[in-house]
Amino acid sequence: MAIIAKIILFIVLLLSHSNLFSNGPYSTETMTEQDGLRNGPNYSEALLYYPLEAPSPLPVVVLIPGFTNSISAIQDWAPFLASYGYATFLVNVNSFFEPPSSRAEALLDGIVTIRVENERLGSPLYGNLNIEEFTVGGYSMGGGGAQIAAQEDSSIKAVIALAPWLDNPSITVNNNTSILFISGEDDNIAPNDYHSNVFYNNTPDATDKLLYEISGGFHSTVTNPYNDEQMGLKALFWIEKYILNDFSNCDSLITQPPNASDFFTNVECPAFIIGDITQDGSANVLDLVLLVSWIINGVNPSEIEIEIADIVNDGTLDIFDITMLAEIISSDISNF
Repeated sequence: MAIIAKIILFIVLLLSHSNLFSNGPYSTETMTEQDGLRNGPNYSEALLYYPLEAPSPLPVVVLIPGFTNSISAIQDWAPFLASYGYATFLVNVNSFFEPPSSRAEALLDGIVTIRVENERLGSPLYGNLNIEEFTVGGYSMGGGGAQIAAQEDSSIKAVIALAPWLDNPSITVNNNTSILFISGEDDNIAPNDYHSNVFYNNTPDATDKLLYEISGGFHSTVTNPYNDEQMGLKALFWIEKYILNDFSNCDSLITQPPNASDFFTNVECPAFIIGDITQDGSANVLDLVLLVSWIINGVNPSEIEIEIADIVNDGTLDIFDITMLAEIISSDISNF
């Protein structure tokens, strides 16, 4: 009985930890072709998750699975990302055995569908999707396909490559879109020394890139964000930075997790000057005017703008921040 009790306790703790991590602030809904989604010729198994009551336009992530996989293999990524405010579209190739290049075509066709959905009258997402900037990602051959797709569509601004596989690593020397590589240390299907590590090294240094190898992880570890908390967070922070232009979690993004067996990045986080809301290099009268305007008009600035403007560091923007900023500006002027 004692052993059974311990097992039950372990399961409860595991589930509670997973749920604590998994839940973003938004409820989600799903949509299929039966609900009106376009039936793209270059993909199959279309399934769209989207958040309810999230700020629009909704950022969009298009994901594809790997060789012989159905979308169910990576499906847990969709409600996870949607719960944090991202419309997440899962597609697959028309034949499970198609190579990375076909998976790239499926991802690009998925983007076409998103653009159509944004203009479809009667769609719950009508006019509410960001059709200017996309994230694409995939697992195994899908991760290889995501790298190819990003080279063919300039609207793709971020890539998430999960245990990526390519038969021709030289393709990756053309990677010019910010790319996050996540893999397992013990992956024997897409071994890191022949895939993720090579792709990372081939990707030009002028392209922002990050490689996170999960200690003790396998090829399938990356199929579910709940398998590794840091993996889920890295993906969220990556999209946040390159799609939302929100740098508030940038330092966390580039910090090596304690369970990383390998970790590399060339990403640099900007150093902000407190009070420099306009980010023009100094705290000045323009920043003071903007701060006063925000407070008077009840404007809700971005998280990073709040971090810069919250000079007294109490979590709110008010008259005390105005007073402190005025003193900073006055002191700078007197010292000039």
